[in-house]
Amino acid sequence: MQPELRLRWEAQFAAAHFQRVFNQSLYPYIGHVVQVFEPPASPGILFQFRNGMREEFAKLLDKRAFPPKSLNEAIRAVVPGAKPVIPDNPGIDHRDAWWRQAAAGAAIGSSFREEGTGTSLHIAFNKALCDVHVDRNGFVVDHDGHTHWDLNGLLRHLTIDLAGDKAPWLLHTGVVLDRNQRPVVQATVGPWFAVDLPSRDGTDRTAVKVGIQITGSFGR
Repeated sequence: MQPELRLRWEAQFAAAHFQRVFNQSLYPYIGHVVQVFEPPASPGILFQFRNGMREEFAKLLDKRAFPPKSLNEAIRAVVPGAKPVIPDNPGIDHRDAWWRQAAAGAAIGSSFREEGTGTSLHIAFNKALCDVHVDRNGFVVDHDGHTHWDLNGLLRHLTIDLAGDKAPWLLHTGVVLDRNQRPVVQATVGPWFAVDLPSRDGTDRTAVKVGIQITGSFGR
């Protein structure tokens, strides 16, 4: 049963995004697979760490989530192709702590996500378990070394990704697999909300838009 769980497309999908972000394989860290998340939940895998690998995993996240304190550390931390990740809990004194923790939902333990407003790798782990999944909607962006949240990205995350985990009956999803059990098309249909805030360059009124959103991947 365990080999079959590792070969599920949802697990491979999460592992492929982990490889893209960290430039290394997720599989050496995976011990016993507890659960594979399937749509309408964000596709991914929940597992127990392989013996002795939790500490290595924590070091990997630490290197990607927290900036080096010196030039020498920065040079040693460079990994070609790897990308930074952002902690959901930046510390109680951080100005954005409340919304970043709230947006993390019910993540287990320490929680980190890929920056950007598109498809976003999300990782959460504690002493025993690790959750690696791929959210359809990111919401954190980095400008000039400061992390900000994108309002509409956050709304998409709440109404699609968290709804898929907590209220799957709100969403409709479909997947088409090829003969190797890899997704050719995966799509989720759910509610869409957008807020246009007043700006000097545009309208001076706040507008709220409601509709239907289709998210996923279409082709390889």
